[in-house]
Amino acid sequence: MKKRGFSLIELIMIIVIAAIAIPGVILTFYEISRKSVYDEAMNAAVMLAEGELERAMQKTFTDTVDENRDSPVSFGGNFSGYSWQIRVDSVPANLAIDASMGQYKQVEARVTSNIIGDVSLKTVVTNN
Repeated sequence: MKKRGFSLIELIMIIVIAAIAIPGVILTFYEISRKSVYDEAMNAAVMLAEGELERAMQKTFTDTVDENRDSPVSFGGNFSGYSWQIRVDSVPANLAIDASMGQYKQVEARVTSNIIGDVSLKTVVTNN
């Protein structure tokens, strides 16, 4: 008569191997999941910033001004975890091609999320 099943030594070996392998597998899935969430949040923030920058660029030169500079506003809805602001400044000196640069403005669309921090897109607009 042949015995079926595992011996005590075989059972202990299986438990030890599982105890070593399972945490590694769980950690791998956790890291993949965390990275996926970060990438999705980054993509959403970039798309939202692009939209806000496009909206700001459609305005006339004189109407292109700061929006929510000191207190970012939430997008609401599905994007309530993201807030936005438009910052309008003079063009930095290292980008200036003439001394006056009065007909140029640097426009920055900044989107903030607690997952990724700030995403900032900048462009220069002119009144010409």
